[in-house]
Amino acid sequence: MAKVTLTNQADFAGSYGAAANPVTFSSNQVSTTIIQGLTATKTADKEFWVNGPLLYTIKVQNSSGDTFTKGVLTDTLDSLDTTFGVKINDAATSDFTFTGGVLSVNLPDMVDGGTLTVTFQITQTAP
Repeated sequence: MAKVTLTNQADFAGSYGAAANPVTFSSNQVSTTIIQGLTATKTADKEFWVNGPLLYTIKVQNSSGDTFTKGVLTDTLDSLDTTFGVKINDAATSDFTFTGGVLSVNLPDMVDGGTLTVTFQITQTAP
């Protein structure tokens, strides 16, 4: 499986202060390792959320040429009252934990060309 490292930073230019002095600066550099052939896309069923349940869907695809094994999905959530009904490919699973705002879901092995979909729901309580 090929790995590529992407390095990126953001650059800024503008004016600063009452005298509108020109200024340029850059953010720190961020490096991300891209494992070619493994992708994940996360969506939510609502763009704006007032109350009730919110459903997240994460689709994982493997076109890496190898089997993806011992996968663990980790998702950090705000500290909301949560109701979990975690599913993998529409089948309920109990192979997950939610501790300290972190959801961890153990994934089945995924062969080359395979996909899997993880869904889970959270519920916001009234303030």
